[in-house]
Amino acid sequence: MWKGVIPAVTTKFDENDNLDHAEMKRCFDYQMDAGCDGLIVAGSLGEGSMLSKDEKIAVLKTAKASTGDKPAIMTINEAATRDACAMAQASQEAGADGIMLVPSPIYHTDPRETV
Repeated sequence: MWKGVIPAVTTKFDENDNLDHAEMKRCFDYQMDAGCDGLIVAGSLGEGSMLSKDEKIAVLKTAKASTGDKPAIMTINEAATRDACAMAQASQEAGADGIMLVPSPIYHTDPRETV
């Protein structure tokens, strides 16, 4: 599928806690210019789980503007299966090239359930 360096990027905020798309675009472009092979947004270990659905989609679109024909991948890290499915659908509609699916951070599954 994909290969190379595809980092999970951080979401940038301004001093008023709003998304800072100009700073994200600058940083995303910098990483792509440095040779990255794509970007992953809304990661599961940082601020991604704190963003609203609309904010996640906005960050994805900013990343997509930097990746061009290389992948922009959305992290799906929702507590409920129905919310994860809705986020995946919204991501596809917004132009995501793929998803990085993380099991629910709240409900801990056994290996059978995770599969």
